[in-house]
Amino acid sequence: MRHTSRNYAGNTSWVKIIMKHAVCVLKFGGTSVGSGERIRQVATIIANTLQSSEEAFPVVVVSAMSGVTDQLLRIARHACSGEQKACDQELLALRQKHLDAAEHVKGAQPGLLADLEQTLAELYKTVLALKRVAKSSQDVSLPTAAVASYGERLSILLVSAAVNDIGVPSEPVRQEVIITCHPQSDPTQPFGVVVGAEPLTEETRANARTLIYPLIERGVVPVAGGFIGRTITGHATTLGRNGSDYSATVIGAALDCVETSIYTDVDGVLSADPRLVANARLLPHLSYAEAARLSWFGAKVLHPRTLIPIAHRNIPVRVRNTFRPHIRGTVVGPVDEQSGATAITIRRKLALITVESTDLFGAPENAGQVFALADRAGAAPVVICSSSGHHLSFAVEEQAADSIVALLQQDMGNWVVRCRRGLGACACIGSGFTIDPMSPARAITALASERIPVITQGTSEQGIAFIVKDKDCERALRALHRDLIAPVIPLVRHHTNGAPSYKREERQAAR
Repeated sequence: MRHTSRNYAGNTSWVKIIMKHAVCVLKFGGTSVGSGERIRQVATIIANTLQSSEEAFPVVVVSAMSGVTDQLLRIARHACSGEQKACDQELLALRQKHLDAAEHVKGAQPGLLADLEQTLAELYKTVLALKRVAKSSQDVSLPTAAVASYGERLSILLVSAAVNDIGVPSEPVRQEVIITCHPQSDPTQPFGVVVGAEPLTEETRANARTLIYPLIERGVVPVAGGFIGRTITGHATTLGRNGSDYSATVIGAALDCVETSIYTDVDGVLSADPRLVANARLLPHLSYAEAARLSWFGAKVLHPRTLIPIAHRNIPVRVRNTFRPHIRGTVVGPVDEQSGATAITIRRKLALITVESTDLFGAPENAGQVFALADRAGAAPVVICSSSGHHLSFAVEEQAADSIVALLQQDMGNWVVRCRRGLGACACIGSGFTIDPMSPARAITALASERIPVITQGTSEQGIAFIVKDKDCERALRALHRDLIAPVIPLVRHHTNGAPSYKREERQAAR
């Protein structure tokens, strides 16, 4: 790969920087680009990555400014329902939000303002097209998705201008990078926002290289929009809710990147929710399986889909804090060593469904049939707790329990179906948790010491999930974290000349 040599902002090492062949993806979420000041901070992170001798050449993927996607969906709703005044008010507010942010991006200001106004004019035309489709009673999914895509289209202009302003050449990638199949509309989503627009691997790979590699060869930092794509038939679409981080790893895989960094508003992945556990620890490393399991059981840092494009290729994902970029965050990737409990998380509002045969000498239960019926009800089991031939129990989202029970009672013949509500799952995640014979015993002891009854449990190679009463979930989380990960070392009172003083107890807490 050949690069053009330039010198920007007095940077004498520019030639060495742009001669890098390796590419990294930097993804910034809506909070990170939520204002003009924050966008300038993002630009500084991008420039520092480019100028670091330890980093690969950055390709940037950004979300819409925080709150903008919801605002665009409100605009789509007003357009579909004929609420013209409300629609115009939202459009004006959206315009002002981006113009205010542009005030803090000083470089190439006339060009930036012109680009913003042009993109806003395109949005207005898209809204008018949506109104026409809605009036004709046609499917509004694709035109609504086209409206929803404009948050990213506006965001890339601001971020790219901010990067240029600090002396680093950058260009927005105005075309959609990700090529998808033609999506299915989902009536449960607001106004038909498309979901299930799955990326097409080879088509995306070819398109990403066509759009992005020429910029890299010129030493220009590309800034692309996350969340959005274009169908194979040429329509603008989205990857659905929580699709922004996913889009970053899709692009990273297409470019064979060495690492994808997800910049957000937390330091990385913690050993527990810090709102519930005061001494939660930053986890420096997680395996792909551990991260996926944590996400499944309620941790909100990474959506499970984020890891799909890159896990089988061993491309690491680093979770970092935009506002504390000096912290290296958590690396999710291939991990050789197995650990005990790495993190504790909870998933609440569950129901436990038990299916049991009334004929102990008849045919054993058919787990496949049970889960097929659950799938028909639109609910996947959160935890499979036990199966013993004539007995099967599993936890599901509480709101889906009634429909699953009704299907099971209708189709399972002589089987007895029971349902217990008001439960939660407290999961101990760690690749080596079940290998260590002491870890499960210590977990049970921790819960017993708090008088928290365990209703049942499910075990996998990544750990154990204990089903407890929903009201006990937070106490269970703190007890397990205290005894398995980070023991609380109590303060001990000492008296010096009659006055009390405090210091940490010297002895090591029992492990």
